[in-house]
Amino acid sequence: MSKKSIINPFTLLSRQFQSDRTEYSKIFYLFGYLFFIVAASTFSRTAADTLFLSRYDASVLSYMYLPQAATLLLTGFIYQKLCGRFRTDQLVVRVIIIASVLALLSRLAVGIGFSWIFPVIYVGYDVLNFLMIVCFWQFATSIMDQRKAKRMIGFVGSGGLVGGILSGFGLKLLVQPLGTENLIFIYAAAQLLCLLFVLKLLRGVPNPAEFFAIKSTVKKLSKAQTRAVEEKQGLFQSVPHLKYVAIMASTLTISLTLIDYQFKVILRGTLQNEELASFMGSFYGFAGLLALFVQLFISGKMITRYGVMTAILVFPIVLFTGSFALLIMPVLAIATAVKASDKVLGDTIYSSVSQLIMFPVAPEWRGRAKGFLDGIVRNGAKGIAAISLIVLSQWFAIEQISYFILALIGCCIVAAIKIKKNYLSMLLSTLQSKSMDLQDEPDFVDPASIQILAGALHRHDKQQALYAFAILSGIQEFDMNEQITPLLQHPVQELQIEALKYLQSSTPALGEKKLEAHLSSSSVIIRAHAILALSAYALEEQLDRITAYLHDEDVHIRAAAIVGLIKYYGIEGMFQAVGVLKELLKNGQEEERIAMAGLFGQIGIASFYKPLIPMFEDSSHLVRIRALESASTLRVPELVRFIIPLLDDSKVRLQATAALTSYDEAIIIPILESRMTAKELNLHLPRVLEEIGTQAALDALLRHYLLFSSELREKTLESATRIHAGSNQVDKKHAEHLIDQEISYYFKWVEQLALIGNRNRMSDLAEAIEQMRVRHVKRIFQLLAFLYDSRSIHAVYANWQDGNARQQANAIEVIDQLLKGKLRTDMTKIISSSSTPGEEAPSELHVKEAIQWFYDQGDPWINLNIDYLTQSDDKLMQDSLMKQIHLLKRVALFAGLTGRDFFNIAMRLQKVWINKGVEIVREGDAGDSLYLIEQGRTGIYIHGHKINELSAYDYFGEISVITQRVRSATVIAEENVVLYELTSSAFYEMIFDRTEIAMELMKQLSLRLRNTNEKVSRAVLDTAIEEAAVEDHALASIEVEDRNETIIRRILVLQKISLFAHCSQEDFIKLARMVEESVYEPGERICGIGEDGDTMYGIIEGKVQVHKGSEQLATLEVGQCFGEMAIIDGQPRSADCTAISRTILLELTREQVFSFCFQKIHVLKGLMRVLVERTQDTERLV
Repeated sequence: MSKKSIINPFTLLSRQFQSDRTEYSKIFYLFGYLFFIVAASTFSRTAADTLFLSRYDASVLSYMYLPQAATLLLTGFIYQKLCGRFRTDQLVVRVIIIASVLALLSRLAVGIGFSWIFPVIYVGYDVLNFLMIVCFWQFATSIMDQRKAKRMIGFVGSGGLVGGILSGFGLKLLVQPLGTENLIFIYAAAQLLCLLFVLKLLRGVPNPAEFFAIKSTVKKLSKAQTRAVEEKQGLFQSVPHLKYVAIMASTLTISLTLIDYQFKVILRGTLQNEELASFMGSFYGFAGLLALFVQLFISGKMITRYGVMTAILVFPIVLFTGSFALLIMPVLAIATAVKASDKVLGDTIYSSVSQLIMFPVAPEWRGRAKGFLDGIVRNGAKGIAAISLIVLSQWFAIEQISYFILALIGCCIVAAIKIKKNYLSMLLSTLQSKSMDLQDEPDFVDPASIQILAGALHRHDKQQALYAFAILSGIQEFDMNEQITPLLQHPVQELQIEALKYLQSSTPALGEKKLEAHLSSSSVIIRAHAILALSAYALEEQLDRITAYLHDEDVHIRAAAIVGLIKYYGIEGMFQAVGVLKELLKNGQEEERIAMAGLFGQIGIASFYKPLIPMFEDSSHLVRIRALESASTLRVPELVRFIIPLLDDSKVRLQATAALTSYDEAIIIPILESRMTAKELNLHLPRVLEEIGTQAALDALLRHYLLFSSELREKTLESATRIHAGSNQVDKKHAEHLIDQEISYYFKWVEQLALIGNRNRMSDLAEAIEQMRVRHVKRIFQLLAFLYDSRSIHAVYANWQDGNARQQANAIEVIDQLLKGKLRTDMTKIISSSSTPGEEAPSELHVKEAIQWFYDQGDPWINLNIDYLTQSDDKLMQDSLMKQIHLLKRVALFAGLTGRDFFNIAMRLQKVWINKGVEIVREGDAGDSLYLIEQGRTGIYIHGHKINELSAYDYFGEISVITQRVRSATVIAEENVVLYELTSSAFYEMIFDRTEIAMELMKQLSLRLRNTNEKVSRAVLDTAIEEAAVEDHALASIEVEDRNETIIRRILVLQKISLFAHCSQEDFIKLARMVEESVYEPGERICGIGEDGDTMYGIIEGKVQVHKGSEQLATLEVGQCFGEMAIIDGQPRSADCTAISRTILLELTREQVFSFCFQKIHVLKGLMRVLVERTQDTERLV
């Protein structure tokens, strides 16, 4: 624990409160909530113990532990079953009220004098306290901002510590004047005060019904997966040190139960009634104070200095020593000290260590391991301890029970020593597989862990070494200075650069003397970083040397010298560098412009932002990228208006988005919000707000929704849906208002469409309006998903849009059951009604009014159709845009696209005039354009022989625009020709911006491939499968049980998926971290005919049978994939797939695939290219 975090936490809290008042208000109320829970627990436990021990013999006490353990187990089981049926907020309120009422009723029974009430409250109060604390943490994790929970959870938890201390000392003051029985009133009052804080918290939730809605999991586990969770052998294999942790936890739990019995028996023999209660109050108060002291000043330092493996022994050794002392002298003082060690050391050092020893465990196993320890081991140990006490109390004196405690703690110490070897092995495995999340790591790592990480620094594995450096550089206790010299000599250049950056940022003593070799390195990038590191020391004697680098022949060296002089040498350095800087800014060479664009970010002075402005418009996209990276570092608000237009540039969109999201959300969100309502349409602004991903970003997306165009509304809802999928919520009233406005607008739209009637001349216009109507309905469903279970709403929309008559009827039924009132009536009308205009012909006046209404809506495609209708015949012949659209409709590749899609493609076409006899394309040249012939005649030649002619309304090069393969023929103009050209770059930029076009094209290509596959002979497919199996033999040889290879084996499978054939290694690593793994047992069905094909699978281990009922189609083995076409075209499964043996599958959903391919344009290009190539190759087999 760092010193900064404990010196003055209240001052830190005060500063942070001003920046996030809403979240800190929650923290204050949660603090008070937990304070009174723990205070109530202290009062109840003291009252129950005192009243029971004062009235019953010590022999009876041993029989109470068994019903206590059994009742807690039963309560936990019932709670687990019921908590999923009630909203968290309702559950919390009900538990508090019930607990308070039961407490008051128990006080009434005590007052009447019922003897049975004392054993009941001895057990019952523990049950109530257990429910209160479980409900608290469930409620707290639901209501806190998950991104800030790590930072704020400590403040919440301190409420329990303070509550325990103050209630303990308060007991001592209150018990004498009130009496022990009346402590129950305080217990009930404390619980009711918890209700007050809960209600205050709920007032800050805009829509509790939605916020705490019980949502079904997106993905249902298979039976095999469920069994795998419960399969202990697999769990122990995945967490090697778990068996020793379980032994340690069970022996400690039994020992602490026996110690608690010893303490209470000795206490009962020494004190009675109010004296006993007063003593208990003092005990809880002082124990709490000592625990707080240990937590703040000892725990962190001990773990940091001596390590996890040493700290884990402290608590059992203290317990062993105390129990040994109690065996010799069974007196109250020693019994109290041993009992207090549970709170002072068990709740602090041991609790922290228990969390730390689990952090190297992979996330998918960590939760299961903790559930096993808490749910089975500890609760089971309590039951064993309770049964043991019944026997031991009959045969042994109170001090003799210490023999058994000493034996148990001895086993505990042995297990703790055994943990060390397995823990370090697991830590090394985690490092090798690079599966730790840096954000999830603890604030400190023990020396043994640091030793492993330090060793990894010097390995030749680049990824592992860089990963270890990233972890160690964030550990304050680790002295990186000792590692710098070997790191500067590391064979991996990237590690040398990281070491140089460390010297630049930390400037350790004498570090400048280690730079000589690097200042003369043959690597330009090494020399540049060495100059920056040397400059950081700002040594006067080095000024001339650094100034001399301003005249180096390499621009990167000159740029490093400029940065070093300006950043570290003040006015004198700036004076030396400014002349060269101005000279470089005027230079026209691309390499020098790139260096200058990155220079300003390295300098890091915000006032130096103005030279970046013209760089944002540079002809080189590499210059624009470096300028954006500098802007991301400087975060100057004045640059935002220059960055936003770059979102339209696909080559730099990723960097522009990163630059905008680097700003503080309080600055950037209002600017983005105002830009979304501006006249200039920017469809990429919602994506920026999605990347910010906060509640404020979600509110900004929807606040001015009704002012947006239809296209911007659709992009806004896509981004808002993804933000809403996290912990952020949409205001219910605002969402209802948006739905109401969209529905009203929809009915107005349908009303105007009906006025147009059935007119052949208006068929294109009617089609355009109908397409808009369907998109309108989709928006309404997207808005409904903010108020109701999103999975159900999306299923209803999918069945209504693409389902058969039965599925559409089911969709209507779901809407009828799910919605209420006017909304149900309207939605039922929308999805039940037909969009076909009435047969009665409307008047010409009504038609003109309807057309004018549609024109006023401002949709470019609809307006173009209206303009086309109102033109004279002469002008119709001259309308080049509509000509282009009609030409595009003849291209087979674009079959299935809508008129609006053709309109967007036509906007990218370039008109070309070719004279007679000129080659348009040449056989063997790289092809990257589609040509549409408007006028003239061309000849197609292969090897000099004419094989065909193309004329007006024909086209060629449709495949080249996607695959950029070499031309298979030469095309020569037989007469003067007028063409429209669609280049590959323009095509991909267009579909990257218009994702709906890309998805439709991929769907059509997939369906075309699927249909072709059905025509291919069975023998050909069988041969292909056999060849694939041979190719995948290497993958099958991977040792699946080697958990260190998780990422690698996923990558090997993903590389076998042809859809990703053109992805880079970086892309595969990203994909590997996105996917999930599932286990299927022999004979278990994976997917079936007719099911929605929303997931593709890759086989990591085992075999899969593809069949249709009893007809076997194929056997798939390790490394092979299936379902990849279904996620593209959305078609139902065409075959059954069943696991032959125990099978581990990699699963990738449709949402993951599309999210992945629309982040980087080269990935989208690769996906499209593969689909076309596979279609062509398969069609040759027909």
